[in-house]
Amino acid sequence: MRTEKAFIAMLGLLIGLTPLSIDMYLPGMPAIAGSLEASTGAVQQTLTVFLIAFSLPQLVFGPLSDALGRRVIIIVGLALFIGGSVLCSMAPSIGWLLVARALQAAGASAVAVTVPALVKDRYSHEAFARTMSFIMMVMAVAPLLAPLLGSLVLNFGGWRLIFGVLTLIAVIGLLLFWRYIPETLSSERRNPLRVGHQLRNYRRLLLDRHALCFMLSAGFLFAGMMAFVAASPFVYIELYGIPERFYGILFGLNVLTLMALTMLANRFIHLGSGRILQIAFGLVGLVVLLLLWLSAQERPPLALIVISAMLFVGSYGAISAHTMSMVMNRFAAISGSTSALSGTLRFGTGSLGGAAVGLLHDGSAASMTWVMAGTGVLAILSFVLAGRPPATTAQSAHRNETKAA
Repeated sequence: MRTEKAFIAMLGLLIGLTPLSIDMYLPGMPAIAGSLEASTGAVQQTLTVFLIAFSLPQLVFGPLSDALGRRVIIIVGLALFIGGSVLCSMAPSIGWLLVARALQAAGASAVAVTVPALVKDRYSHEAFARTMSFIMMVMAVAPLLAPLLGSLVLNFGGWRLIFGVLTLIAVIGLLLFWRYIPETLSSERRNPLRVGHQLRNYRRLLLDRHALCFMLSAGFLFAGMMAFVAASPFVYIELYGIPERFYGILFGLNVLTLMALTMLANRFIHLGSGRILQIAFGLVGLVVLLLLWLSAQERPPLALIVISAMLFVGSYGAISAHTMSMVMNRFAAISGSTSALSGTLRFGTGSLGGAAVGLLHDGSAASMTWVMAGTGVLAILSFVLAGRPPATTAQSAHRNETKAA
């Protein structure tokens, strides 16, 4: 790319396909249920299936990117995403839609797991954390626009056109990536593609308390976000009577908060990832207390639900970027595998959040606020258990990882 800003914007577009796929069709869920003669619960399962199908393939695509390079994996992922989106737009039944969503998610997973590794090829330490924060901030525009764009497309051409628009965005991303972003992993830096070798890499990551707990802390917070994503259309539109056209605005407030807090964290990058995470999880702790109070109310004030969701979701940007930075710097030589396991844990845990809010659904907002509070507590506990990882220089860390690999 000609400039670093263009590079960041391009990667933000690619990784933004995931939140677009999750959030853009939310306003169309009632229409999908009516069109395909499916229950609300069955339509909500399209979100759970997406998260599961998104998380597991990362364990394969991550090592593949370490062995074959970043470009081929991203190109294959975009092709799968495009195929899945086309099938979604043609779905004649809810079963067809579930399968198509799984294919779409698998393609998105290849892109999402490879982008952090691609960034790690170019940057290290604070530069990596800063760049990933900017990419996530660019990515935040996607869920900000997604429900609004979804509502507009829904009113203009129906829910099938939503998946048509996703197809078009992915095609544009594929063409731009093919033209402008070169391979970042040279052949001499690639790891051999051996199953036993990759399993040992995953074992090392899972047995490292610092890495595992950092990844789980971001995963539990993401689970709370997915609980909000799955339940907020019901809570805002059906329970509190918010018009569908305004749902996107309320949803967008969460992303604006995420962008603002991410920018604020970047202003204080000199404090280091550890200190920034302490402050961010302190904010999560205050939000958890508010959510617990809201859960105990028969009909909690909508304004406080909106504020608690804004702060909960807003804290995710800094926490995700800096936990990823801590783990990737510790395991720099196997960044593809590290990104893969991190993504699998994050989205696998996220699917549990969406499933839990559905199981606990009782016609009130309590299921959403209880799940968000519970996942917030688990995220904080994971961060505390992670502790401070051993201090190593970039050179010694790289030597240790290479020797172990």
